Amino acid sequence: MATRSTSQRASRAADVRHTPEHVASGMPAASGGKRLVSVEVLRLLAIVCIAVFHAFLQQYVQAIWMGPQLSAADAANPVSALAASRGAMWIVAMIMYCGACGNHIFFMISGFFLIPRMCVACRSDGYWKRQLRSTGRRVAMILATVVFYLLLIMAAGRMLAWERNAGGQSNLIYELEFVWLYLVFVALAPVIAWVMGRVGIRASAVLAGIMLVAVYALNIYVACTWQAQYGHRSLLDWRKQMSAVSYIASFILAGLLGWALREVNDRSTSGRSVSGRSESRRPTARPLWAKRRFWTRGIIILIVAACAITGAMAMRPTYVALYALSFKSTSLISFALAVCALMAAACPPRHTHGRGVSARVESAVAALASGILGFYVVQTLARVLWEAVDARFLQPLLVGAAALPAGSMSAFLGLLRWIALGAVCSLAYVVVICLFDRFVRRPLLRAVHLSK
Repeated sequence: MATRSTSQRASRAADVRHTPEHVASGMPAASGGKRLVSVEVLRLLAIVCIAVFHAFLQQYVQAIWMGPQLSAADAANPVSALAASRGAMWIVAMIMYCGACGNHIFFMISGFFLIPRMCVACRSDGYWKRQLRSTGRRVAMILATVVFYLLLIMAAGRMLAWERNAGGQSNLIYELEFVWLYLVFVALAPVIAWVMGRVGIRASAVLAGIMLVAVYALNIYVACTWQAQYGHRSLLDWRKQMSAVSYIASFILAGLLGWALREVNDRSTSGRSVSGRSESRRPTARPLWAKRRFWTRGIIILIVAACAITGAMAMRPTYVALYALSFKSTSLISFALAVCALMAAACPPRHTHGRGVSARVESAVAALASGILGFYVVQTLARVLWEAVDARFLQPLLVGAAALPAGSMSAFLGLLRWIALGAVCSLAYVVVICLFDRFVRRPLLRAVHLSK
């Protein structure tokens, strides 16, 4: 009885620490309610990755189908300058990994912190009642965010006379797919954790491994055979639905990794497992996979390999294979980078002594990183904002590069300026939206008791 009572109290305390705002925005918290700054930095990096990816996506796709066989760039079609420069295509192709990687990180961070707590609590009395209440608040938080920005953007559109998008209603379903997927994952998390808690961590690892092999075998097939239909996919097509399957696989895998890492952390410090059973009187050594340097080395290896493979594909007679490497959520490289980045951020550093991050810096990172959900919505529903930035600052540089001899060093340098300015503008775009989200949306949701 004492063990069950302790488990119930721990579960309730965890639900208090992880408010709907924390989970719905992917906000991580360590044991005792202290946030992990390294994970919040990763979450902020994920937002920037997604923004930079979208800054060049349209031009990249157009350049892919143009191919490198261009004797001269056409100023009337500025993307031809990009297609004619293999070096610039290599750089932009590396940026394309950022999109799926950022999306995976977004889902993984929430699964990493949400599922392990539920796996521990699923054997306690009142589990489903508590999860129904807390999950309902999280879902309400996500819906409130979408409704807030939708009404705000509609009002701004009327005031500023923005051109209405004929596919506006379809955008809410098709373009906001990541938000709706996240809502579904959050709603399913108690069920996922209950199953994992029942079968155990080892059986869950075996099942997760089988799932990932099957998912990415199908993803490789989709990436190699379905590119020509980019932008013309039905939501009912199974190849389109592989995007959802890929992200829920990431969500589940991250939850499993979080559960396993909590076990290791507990054993290495107190000789007890998360379930409370005594394992050893002495702290145990941490396995290699639970050390930060293991995952940081993995990131370096993956980046070097991606640079080499992408460079080789950029030198081929066509860019089709280059596109397959980073095709949407099917990219195995993006997925592997996201896993390594998450674990590198979550695993404790080798040396914990020394000066930590100042409270002011930590607060600034948390304020910006909490806007990832809001950024997803604004990026989709207010495309006119980025289109204005692109037309004012980026398009002239691309046109200038297209006016230079195709494939020349001067054209390549012009494209480098275009890429660099696009990255800077994307970063500024993220900061502005996230600050607005921090000082407008969150206070309003606090006022209606959906945030703290």
